[in-house]
Amino acid sequence: MNEGLFSKHSSLNAGAIPASAEELSQRYTKLFQQYSRLKAQHAVLKKAEQASNVALQGNLKEKEKELRKLQEQLDLLSFHNERLTKRIQAVQESDQKGNHFSILGGSVKKELAKSTQALDAASLDLEQKIKENERLHEELTERKLEFTDGINTLQKQIKDLEQRVQELQVENTQFNQSNTGESSTQEAQPEQSLKRTIDELQLNLSQKTQLLEELEQTIQQNNSHLLLEIRSLRTILLAKVDDIENTSLKDVLSESSLKTLEDEANNYIHSIGNSTSELKISHETWREEFVKASTELQEKKKELDEFLERARQGQDDASLFTTQIKELHDKYDQEMKQLDEKHKEKMNQVNTRYEDQLKEYLSTKDDSMNKIQQLEMLNDALKKENTKLEQEIEQIHTTKPFKIDNETQTDAVIEKKENTENVVYPKEEQEEVEEAFVYTGVDAQPSTVKQEEKKEKDDDNQENIQMLKLFYEQKIKNMTEKLQKTDSKVVIFAEMYKKAKEKLASEEKDKQVMISEIVRLDNEVKRIKDLLNTEESNYQKQINLMTEYIATIQEQQSDR
Repeated sequence: MNEGLFSKHSSLNAGAIPASAEELSQRYTKLFQQYSRLKAQHAVLKKAEQASNVALQGNLKEKEKELRKLQEQLDLLSFHNERLTKRIQAVQESDQKGNHFSILGGSVKKELAKSTQALDAASLDLEQKIKENERLHEELTERKLEFTDGINTLQKQIKDLEQRVQELQVENTQFNQSNTGESSTQEAQPEQSLKRTIDELQLNLSQKTQLLEELEQTIQQNNSHLLLEIRSLRTILLAKVDDIENTSLKDVLSESSLKTLEDEANNYIHSIGNSTSELKISHETWREEFVKASTELQEKKKELDEFLERARQGQDDASLFTTQIKELHDKYDQEMKQLDEKHKEKMNQVNTRYEDQLKEYLSTKDDSMNKIQQLEMLNDALKKENTKLEQEIEQIHTTKPFKIDNETQTDAVIEKKENTENVVYPKEEQEEVEEAFVYTGVDAQPSTVKQEEKKEKDDDNQENIQMLKLFYEQKIKNMTEKLQKTDSKVVIFAEMYKKAKEKLASEEKDKQVMISEIVRLDNEVKRIKDLLNTEESNYQKQINLMTEYIATIQEQQSDR
């Protein structure tokens, strides 16, 4: 549609004079007012249709109630018919039982059998005709409902057409104020044709209503005739049954009565067949006429719709462009708001993550530095202890052997004992030294005393050396264990330091990724803004072209 309009506009735009902005605004306001008025009329028509639908539903319910009542009456009639048949069977059985004591001959029995057969056939025919009558009643009610629905729809269509004609007259008066008399005469022709069609449809409706009334009258007459015949047959049967109980068989079942019954049944069957054929023919004719009227109405409705569409094309196009522009503006604003919100959220998330990562990095860095300092202090202390132990071990290994001097032997032994006792057991060995130097007043022999003293000193020296060896060996073991523990701690802290470095590297990578995403989102926002600006400019150009095209059309109408 839009491409065809633009092609027409390009062909007619050669000698067109552009309209002013005030005129365009006035025309748009008029078009908007007309659109609002049409919308209100549409709402009113919709409400009227809903009300008519409600009324039709109420009528349907009432008709259903009437059908139920008729069915109840038919059930009662069938019940009475069955009761009569049972009574006839009982009478026949009693007659058969009394045949042994009867005086009559076989001819009477044959006549009775024939009469019973005829009565059975007549009763069966009556039942069939009653069922057919019920079916015909149902069909008639259905056809009445269809006919009433068709009349209501036709009346609604006529009302709608009249309202549309009035609307078109008002619109033509508004549009033709600036036009000449020639255009008014040309546009009055379709209105006259529409009025003629409406008059013809009204005549058709009146004829159809007359036909309906005639059909209803004929149906009522047929119903009354059927009821009279059923009542007459019932009275005849009841009378004959009562007479059989009191009189003889010859008086009851004569040939003339049987013939009359057969003639009445045949006449009744023929009359019902004729009535059904007439009803079928009338129904078919009514249906054909109804189809013709509906097709004519649909054709006229299509013509009116085409005329209205031609008149409203300019309004629809202008309203479509305005609505499209509004929708685009709304979409643009919504997308911009959404993008701004997303951008803010992502920036806040990135900043919070970056701050948290910095805090974690600084805290881990401080912890690692403190641990490294502690390890260095431990290493220094352990090195000092190792040096001390090595010096002590060297001193132990570098101790000189004892000199055997008779004069200074006691003094040397005492000094070495004091040194060893100060390291291991200082107090007890001092007492022993003091006891060793107690003078008893008796001088021992020089050779034996010296030998014994030498032996004792040698034994004591060996014991002291063994004790010192054990003591330093234990110290060396303890120090080696401490060194092993410090080595394991150093390895653990080195691994922790490596992990902290790896975490920092991964956090820096994440930071770079987030920065790249922010840049990408900024580029997307810019691209969307550019697209929206281009679309807005394109739609603005289209609106300008449409306004120029509408102005040219209106000028051409005014020239006509």
